Amino acid sequence: MTACLVGEGAELPKQAGRFLVLGFASRQLNDVQDRLLRETVLYRLHTGGRSIVPVMEIEAQFQEDSKRSIRRLSRADVRALCKELNAGCACYGSLAPEDAKKNDDPEIRKGMNYVCTLTLYRRSDDSFTETKFTVAGRDSLYGFFTDCAARIADAVGSAAGGGQQVSPSQS
Repeated sequence: MTACLVGEGAELPKQAGRFLVLGFASRQLNDVQDRLLRETVLYRLHTGGRSIVPVMEIEAQFQEDSKRSIRRLSRADVRALCKELNAGCACYGSLAPEDAKKNDDPEIRKGMNYVCTLTLYRRSDDSFTETKFTVAGRDSLYGFFTDCAARIADAVGSAAGGGQQVSPSQS
């Protein structure tokens, strides 16, 4: 198993297969908001021509096993989910205020910066890579989710070397 910090735009070997988007641990997002962020990321990947694991397939895994939390998974859990869902790679992470003193603030606030730590698992070489980037809080969660999802989708695309490209109707 390999873990390393990857800068934005880093190129890694191509990874075929579906993308699995898992949760983001954060005190600033509740479960519903986390799901909205995940769905926004899935939408960005899908409209970008990537093959994705559909939301209902993902949710079914967690309804059947109530002990698993989509926002708090071990690396072993991520490996198992990729195998169960026939995914070539998965992404998950955490989101926290850039100013650690504000980590107890229960919501995303306009004008604050948030650090997203994104972990990407590639099944082909059983590797985990990590990248971090900052996203500014916006006046609406919709705007924040859109910005954050765009950054996540770009990071996933760079780190996965583009993934399997398909037309959106094939996913």
